[in-house]
Amino acid sequence: MPIVNTFSNGSARALGWSGLSGPNFQLTWSPVPAGTPFTTGLYSGVDFTASATVTIVGTADIEYVVVAGGGAGGTPTYTGSGIQLGGGGGAGGFREGTLPALGPGPFTVTVGGGGSPSVFGPITSNRGGAGGAVTPVGQPALAGQPGGSGGGEGRNPGSGVSAGSGNVPPVSPPQGYGGGIPAPFASGGGGGAGGSGGNGKSPNSGGNGGPGRTTTIKGSPLTLGGGGGGSGANSVPGSAPAGGSGGGGRGAYQYSPPDSNNLTPALSGSANTGGGGGGGYYPIPVQGSPATRVGGSGGSGRVIIRWLT
Repeated sequence: MPIVNTFSNGSARALGWSGLSGPNFQLTWSPVPAGTPFTTGLYSGVDFTASATVTIVGTADIEYVVVAGGGAGGTPTYTGSGIQLGGGGGAGGFREGTLPALGPGPFTVTVGGGGSPSVFGPITSNRGGAGGAVTPVGQPALAGQPGGSGGGEGRNPGSGVSAGSGNVPPVSPPQGYGGGIPAPFASGGGGGAGGSGGNGKSPNSGGNGGPGRTTTIKGSPLTLGGGGGGSGANSVPGSAPAGGSGGGGRGAYQYSPPDSNNLTPALSGSANTGGGGGGGYYPIPVQGSPATRVGGSGGSGRVIIRWLT
């Protein structure tokens, strides 16, 4: 296991840092490929893109960013005539803060895959909520699901159900925001860690995914937790439903006039951003293959920690 920055109580106190116990502080993790060490200014840290166990000798004030896996975009399954629209997936919950005097002992780092929570010690960020979607004939549409950020509302031309709530379970500051609501022929975008998902809008363009949040825990600005874009029918060029900043996937769409040559599928959330997947779009069968109905997968999460050295 790698050993990162062993230092004495005296040197730490000289930097004005309290909360140490024992002769030194030492942090190791396993498996080694799960984390990448970094330094920024007076800080050292580890960027985890896969799950690991962290062992701390001594205690330290540990700053953290914990981002859960994003929710999948909605996948319509209604196979009758008429178009069907899936909402964008919500971003994984984003939590940032400081754990004072953490240690000694082993701590779990769980980097959630799409739709799964992420964990660092006592901190858990909830998964992103899946986007809403239309279900088979005779069944109600699925609502956007709640989560760290909520899934956008899906619909067919005549009906829709609620968008998913964000910051579920509630924490302060909020770990995410709710999904957007639809308009005719356009579904809502998934909520992001930094703002709500966009509402479906005219001319028939799905709502954009909510924006992510920017952290400087590694020194340079890093934006994570963007919501997935909704889906739209008969959109005009330039109105494609975008994913939110911070890894959100673009929603599926079809330019006007509709035909089988201008169907564009949804994109998945980017890996290790917690971005939500874009909403799927099920066209009228005569207009082309229904392959675009599949919503994008949610992006995996991330855990970043640092401490003063």
